[in-house]
Amino acid sequence: MDTARTINKMGAKSVTVIYRRARKQMPAEVIEVDSAIEEGVKFLFQNNIVRIIGKDKVEAVECIKTELVKSEEGREKPVNIEGSNYIFDVNYVVMALGAKPNRDVLEKLGLELNEWGYIKTDENGETNMKNVFSAGDIAGAKSTVAWASSSARDVAKKIYEKIGRN
Repeated sequence: MDTARTINKMGAKSVTVIYRRARKQMPAEVIEVDSAIEEGVKFLFQNNIVRIIGKDKVEAVECIKTELVKSEEGREKPVNIEGSNYIFDVNYVVMALGAKPNRDVLEKLGLELNEWGYIKTDENGETNMKNVFSAGDIAGAKSTVAWASSSARDVAKKIYEKIGRN
């Protein structure tokens, strides 16, 4: 979100964020998205980029519309809608990709993971291992610095309370 807003403020003719899920699923603060829209950033929700088009430079992207389908876990996931492809003219592409925890490393450490591969914690942020805590996006909090910081602060308070009881 910061990148889109900064590029827009620097004078780009147009900035469009293409996101494969719905707005409510976007890992950004509501106020960030609202502010971006007020500043003129456009959003294409439930659209996915299929390919970048251009020989010597970016000329366009081919997009496809998506629909949200509930997975076996009950989570809505984007599925491409066959035949809904279209071309969107662009001059630049800035990719922002999410990251997943390294499941192998976490499992080797003996940490229990949830169905999405994040470290499973209780309401205090404690893992299945006594006195091992987890916070932020590695524990499944929203993947923004603000949410990670808030999560870490909350877990730090719980650790302090626990230490104070011992």
